[in-house]
Amino acid sequence: MQIRYEQELALVAGILRAAGFPAGDAATIAKVIAHSDFTGVYSHGLSRLTRYMRQIEAGSLNPRPDFRTVEDSGAVMVFDSDNGSGIVAVNRAYDALREKARRYGVAMACGRHNANIGCGSYYGWRAAADGLVALVTCNTYAFTSPFGGADRLIGTNPIILGVPAGEEYPIVMDISTTFVAMGKIQAAEREGQSIPDTWAKDYDGAPTTDPAAAFSLSPIAGHKGYGLAVMVDVLSTMFSGAAFGTDIGLFSKLEKENTGFCLILIDPEHFLPLADFKARVDRYVRMMKDGRKAPGVEEVYLPGELEFRRFEQMKKTGLSVSDALAQELSELSIRLGALGPGGDFEALLRRFPPEE
Repeated sequence: MQIRYEQELALVAGILRAAGFPAGDAATIAKVIAHSDFTGVYSHGLSRLTRYMRQIEAGSLNPRPDFRTVEDSGAVMVFDSDNGSGIVAVNRAYDALREKARRYGVAMACGRHNANIGCGSYYGWRAAADGLVALVTCNTYAFTSPFGGADRLIGTNPIILGVPAGEEYPIVMDISTTFVAMGKIQAAEREGQSIPDTWAKDYDGAPTTDPAAAFSLSPIAGHKGYGLAVMVDVLSTMFSGAAFGTDIGLFSKLEKENTGFCLILIDPEHFLPLADFKARVDRYVRMMKDGRKAPGVEEVYLPGELEFRRFEQMKKTGLSVSDALAQELSELSIRLGALGPGGDFEALLRRFPPEE
């Protein structure tokens, strides 16, 4: 089934309101989930929403947290998210930090007791639209092992960077420090598909193509990816007081994550006029794209460019929702009281129509 961007926004926000989220927080999460799907990052879209719904059922995701400012010393802030949505937490931290970055040039916020922060590129897009440079990191449920180790002690630990441009697309990098997010393996298992043997290892540390046998995710670039993941842990947990390693809840048991994030915003205006900064970024982008192409390559892309183009295209064509995902969303919505007994995905869409 194909659904429009506006339909997904209304659907996700409606389900979350029914699950107990305040309307504003539900709308914020819906924006990030729809952003994920419509940029092609399906692991953090409707597929991830099913995980959030199970966490709500299990009591490990708090829909109405006591989101508190623990420290505010000018350009530095620390937040406690009370095991609420990491999406809401990072967006609230961004709201609080934006004017501080404009005042001081650089501002940093960290948070603890968070759940998943969603699709990271959203924050890069948001900062670029505000004429700011952003660096975002977070740790996650432990899905991978230290280089040379066997126990799962490190998360997918993404790194997000967003840089504003002028006439060109902003440069936005959003990478996990593993080959893929666990959500992609879950999606493959749901759809009955195999995975590349570079994505994960089984319990004994051997590469596997069976998503059901995936025990530990493989880091990007071997020991180098492991090193990046460790530094993400440091930025995201040491300043904030968030959990790490064996102190994080277990993914398999739907336990509270208690993870952390780090958000750094930089205002280019403190270095040179914003128009000049954007012009330099544009020139950089064009220099990369206009260089000689390797054999068989038609175009060189900057980080995030494909996602910007995909978003523009999918806003026109809509998102394809598989029968398996539609059924899972419907069943979870019934259990959460967002849909009546026996309702299907089409009924769910009718239950939460887009605002005209």
